[in-house]
Amino acid sequence: MTEHGTLSELFELSIRLERANEALYRGLEARFAHHPEIAAFWARYAREEAAHARELEALREKVEPARLASSVDRRMIVEAQNLLQVSPEQMLEGVSNLEDAYRLVNDVENSETNAIFEFLISDMAMAEKSRAFLRAQLHEHIGRLMTGFPPAYATPASRLAVKVKE
Repeated sequence: MTEHGTLSELFELSIRLERANEALYRGLEARFAHHPEIAAFWARYAREEAAHARELEALREKVEPARLASSVDRRMIVEAQNLLQVSPEQMLEGVSNLEDAYRLVNDVENSETNAIFEFLISDMAMAEKSRAFLRAQLHEHIGRLMTGFPPAYATPASRLAVKVKE
C-alpha cells in the first residue's frame, strides 16, 4: 500500500459515503413511516445527504485533472474505505427503536465522513462565500440531531418507546 491516495479517489469515496448515508436515512424513514414527524425528520436528512453528494460531484467537475491526480494522505482514503465496509442495510439491522436510530445517526454524523467532506471543501480553490456556505450547511446538518429532533422524542425514554415498523 502506498503512502498516498489521489484526490480523485477521495472524491469518489466521499460521494459514495454521502450516497450510503442517504440510503441509511431513507431506511430510517421507512422504518418510522408510522410516525410521520419522525419519518419527515429522516427524509430531510436523506435529502441533505443527496445534496452533499451532488455538491461534491459539482466540485469535482471544477477541479483540474492534474489536481485530481495529486496525492492526499492515505489515511483519509483508508478511513473512507473502512466506513464503506458496513452497508446501510447492515447498520439498519441493529435498529429496533428510535433510540437505536438516534444513537446510530449520532455515530454516523460524528464519523470521519464529515471530516473528509470538510477537508474537500477546505482544500479546494473555491470562492470563500461558497466554502462558507457549504461549511455552514454541514454544521447545521450535524447539529440538527441535537437541536432539531422532534421535541416529543427528545429524551431516551421517549425514543425507546417508539418501535420500528415491522
